[in-house]
Amino acid sequence: MIFRMFRMTRDKRKERSATRTVAGWVGCALVAGGALFGAAAGLPGASAGSPGTEQAGIAAKGVKHLPADVPNADVRSESFRVVQSGAAQAAGSDFAETIGVPKAWRLLQRDVEGTIAIVDTGVDLKHPELAPYLTEGVNLVNERKPPQDDNGHGTAVAGIIARFAEAGRSESAKASWNMKIMPVKALDRNGSGDETKLIRGIRYAVDHGADIVVLSLGLQRDIPEMREAAAYAESKGVLLVAASGNDAEQYGEKAAVSYPAAYPTVLAVAGTDGKRHESASTAGPEVDLSAVWRVEALQPGGGVTAMEGTSMAAPQVAGVAAMLRAAHPDWTPARIRETLRRTAQDIGAKGWDRETGYGLVRADAALAADDAEDWREPNDAKGTASVFPVGSEISAAWSGRADNDWYAVDVPYSGTLEIAFESEAARASSSLRLYPADSAKAVAPGVSGVSAMQWPVAKGTYYLLASPSDPADSLRRYRMVSGFRMAPDAMEPNGSMLTAYTLPPRSQRWTGTFHEKGDEDWTVVDLPKPGTLKIKASTDTTRIDLAVTVQKAGKSPQERDVNGNGDGEELTIPNAEGKYYINIRNAISGKPEPVIGTYTVDLEYIIPNEDPNEPNDSALTATPLVLNAKEARKGLFGTKGDVDWYEFEVRERSVVRLQLDQLPDAASVTMKLTDKKLSPIGTWSNRDGTSSIRAERVTEPGTYYVALAADGAYRDSFYRLAVQSEPASSIYLDAAGHWAEQQIAAVSKAGWMSGYVDGTFRPNRQLTRAEATAIAVRAFKPEESRKAASRFADLNKGNWAYGAIVQADSAGWLDWASGRKFEPDRFITRAEAVVLFARAAGLAEPSSPKRPFADLPPNHFAAAAAEALVQKGWLSGFPDGTFRPDRPVSRAEWAALMARLL
Repeated sequence: MIFRMFRMTRDKRKERSATRTVAGWVGCALVAGGALFGAAAGLPGASAGSPGTEQAGIAAKGVKHLPADVPNADVRSESFRVVQSGAAQAAGSDFAETIGVPKAWRLLQRDVEGTIAIVDTGVDLKHPELAPYLTEGVNLVNERKPPQDDNGHGTAVAGIIARFAEAGRSESAKASWNMKIMPVKALDRNGSGDETKLIRGIRYAVDHGADIVVLSLGLQRDIPEMREAAAYAESKGVLLVAASGNDAEQYGEKAAVSYPAAYPTVLAVAGTDGKRHESASTAGPEVDLSAVWRVEALQPGGGVTAMEGTSMAAPQVAGVAAMLRAAHPDWTPARIRETLRRTAQDIGAKGWDRETGYGLVRADAALAADDAEDWREPNDAKGTASVFPVGSEISAAWSGRADNDWYAVDVPYSGTLEIAFESEAARASSSLRLYPADSAKAVAPGVSGVSAMQWPVAKGTYYLLASPSDPADSLRRYRMVSGFRMAPDAMEPNGSMLTAYTLPPRSQRWTGTFHEKGDEDWTVVDLPKPGTLKIKASTDTTRIDLAVTVQKAGKSPQERDVNGNGDGEELTIPNAEGKYYINIRNAISGKPEPVIGTYTVDLEYIIPNEDPNEPNDSALTATPLVLNAKEARKGLFGTKGDVDWYEFEVRERSVVRLQLDQLPDAASVTMKLTDKKLSPIGTWSNRDGTSSIRAERVTEPGTYYVALAADGAYRDSFYRLAVQSEPASSIYLDAAGHWAEQQIAAVSKAGWMSGYVDGTFRPNRQLTRAEATAIAVRAFKPEESRKAASRFADLNKGNWAYGAIVQADSAGWLDWASGRKFEPDRFITRAEAVVLFARAAGLAEPSSPKRPFADLPPNHFAAAAAEALVQKGWLSGFPDGTFRPDRPVSRAEWAALMARLL
C-alpha cells in the first residue's frame, strides 16, 4: 500500500497510488490496554503481537501524509514555501508562547530524558539546530543509507521538538532538555511510502527505546497490523501522538480522522489558531487535543519555512507530553493522555467537541496540575453527564461504593455499541447500564461480560451509568474504551450474486453499509423494456472509496472506480434491457475492515415515454423522493385513473414545499399530501388549467406520501415533482394551517410585518395603533415628515414608533385620532384600521357613503373608508351583515388586508 503526503490541490481524480480509506470497529476492538495502572495492562481481546501475514494480500492503496501547506494531495519538497524569518513569524504566532511552553519550563523540576521518535521523511542530520539532539535512527526506504531527510517534512516536525529544547535554555528554566530525537525514515523524497514501512517504523521506534512516537501522517483505513502496532506500543509504555488530518476543507463533514490517530490509545491532534478550530483540520469523535496549526518550521540545509497543518500540531503535543513525563516518570501513557486532556484550554464548545477535542494543549497547565483522580466530577446524574465520544477512552475513579458516574454517548448510526472496562484492582468489577436519552428503561445488552459489554443501539444519544459493583468503599480508578460496529443494512444478506437483493424495475434509492470485513453488496434488477440505466453511488465518509460494478446476466462486467475516498462514482448503460447485477464495494483494499459510515445509491431507469417510477400506484410501492434534490423527479400520467405515489422522510420539524410543474395542457391534476398513516394533510389542484401546483406545510419528523392524480391519460409529456424543505424555525410555526397563512407569508416576504424571536407570528394577537401605523408606513412609504414634533402629547421621541406615527399623521392618515392623545399602545379597532388603510392607499372615499354594513351608519367616521374598501373587493363583513367597528384588529386580519396590495 502506498501512502503520501499532500499538497494544495482541488483535483479529486484518483491517482492509483494515492490515498484510500476505511475504518472498522472504532474503539474496543482496535486497541490493546491503556496501561493505566501499570505497564502492559490491557483491555480484553487486544493483541500486541507481531504483524500478521494478511498484509501480503492487501492491494496497493494509499496512506496520506498530513501536509504542510494544505490538505488532500501529494506534498513534494518543492511545494514547501521558504520565507524570511520575520515573515514566517508574522504568518503565525509563536506556538511555544501560545501553548505555555516557557512558563512550563519554570515549573519543571526534573530534566527531560528519553527519546522521541519521528516516523516521517527522515531528518536533516547535519542541521545545526537539530544535530545536538539526534540519536541513531533508521532508513526503512533504503536501509543502506542513513535517515537523511530528502523532502523536508520530517525536518520541520523535528524542528518543533527542538523548539521545546531551545525554550529550556532560558535562565528561568530549572531543568534541561536531554531528550533525543530518533529519525525513522518511512517516506521517500516525494513524501510517499507504504503501510508496511509505516508499521515497521512504529515497531522499530518501540523496540529501540523510544518513549514517544510522533506520527504526522495517516491513512483513512483501519489495518489490523497497524492496530497491533499501536497496541504493541501501548503495552511497552510508549506514547503515540498522531495528526488528525487536514481534509475538512475539501470534504466537510465527510472528512474522518486518519489512522493511527483514530485509535483510542493514540493522541489525536487537530489544528487551531489558538482561539478557535482551523476550518481545514479534520474533526471527529476521536480528536483528543488541538495545537497551533501554522508555525515557523526548520527546513533542510538551514532557513525556515511557514508551514501549516495537523502535521505541525502533533509534535507540539508530543513535546508537552515529554515535559509531563519528565515531571512524572512513573506515569503510564494512559495517565499522560488523560492529564493532557484534563488540562487543555477549552476553546470550542464547552467541554469536549469534535473540532478541538478537549481543547488547546497547555504545557504550563499540565505541569502545574495536581494528580486529580476524577476530574469529570460532578457527573453523578444524567444532567451532568460527561461526554464519552465513540472510539475514545475515559479514565476516571470512584470515590466509594455509592459513587455513580454518568456519561453521554452520541451514537452515529444504528449498530452495536461496546464498552470495554478495566480497573486498577484485580478483582474490582463494575456495573454498566445504558439508557436511551428519552427513557428510564435500560437497554438490554447483547453481550455481557466482566471486561466488556455490547448493546444494540439506534442512532441518537445514550447515557451510560458506570457504578462499582464490589463492596469496597475506597478510591478506585478505572478506564473504559468505547467502540462501535455498524448494523447490517436492510438488504443483507447480499454478499454474492447468488444472494443478490431483488430490486423493482424502476428508479429508486437505497442506503447500505459495509458492516463486516470484506463486505460487498449485490442487487439485481430485471428491466422489462429497453431504456437507460444510470447508477450513481455516494458516501458520507472519507473512510469509503466506492467502486460500482454492473454486469448483465451472461455478459462481462462494467466497473467504475476512478475517484478517491469520500467521492462518488457514476455509471451509465444505454439500451439496457434484461437482468442486471449491481455490485457496490469499498475499493480501499482487497478485503477491507468494517467501516463506520454509509453509502447511498441512486438508480435511474429511463424509458422513453414511459413512467420511470412505475409501479408506484400505492403507498406500498411509492417512489422515494430526495429532499432538496438538484433535479426534480419526472413522472407520467400513463393511463386514465393512474395515481402516482411518492414518499419522503423528514428528519426534523420542517417547512416542506411541494412543487409540481410542467403539467400537461388542459389536464386537471390533484396533489394530496398524507402522513405515514395515510391521514390527509392537504389537497391541492391546478386552477384554470395552470401548469403547476405549489403547496407548503410544516411537518414533524416522519414519513410522508404525495399522491398525484389526473383526469385522464397524458403520455406526451412528463411532469416534474420536487420537494424542498428547511427547518421550521425559519418561518412562523403557528401560521401553518391558519386561514391567513398565505397572506402572512406574503407580507413577511415583502418586509412589512415580521414575527417574534421564538419563531412565531402570533396571528390572533391584537394589534396596537402604533404597530398598525408602523406597518402601514413600511408598506405605503409616505413622504418624509417636515414636522418638528408630534401633535400628540402622549407621544415622545423615545417611543419606538415615533417617526412612523409623525410621518403618517403628516400624510393625513390619522385625522381620525382627534385631540391631543394618540394612545399608541391602545388596540386599534376595525373602524380605525379601515380609515388608516384607505387613507394610506389613497382610495377615493365617497362624500355621501351608503350604509355598507348594518352596524355602520353613513355618519360614522369610518363609513366612507369602509365603502371604498368594499368597492375594491378588499373588505367584507360578518355573515350576519355586521362590521363590528369597535372590535380590535388581529395581526392576521391586518396582514390579510395589507396583502391585498401584493
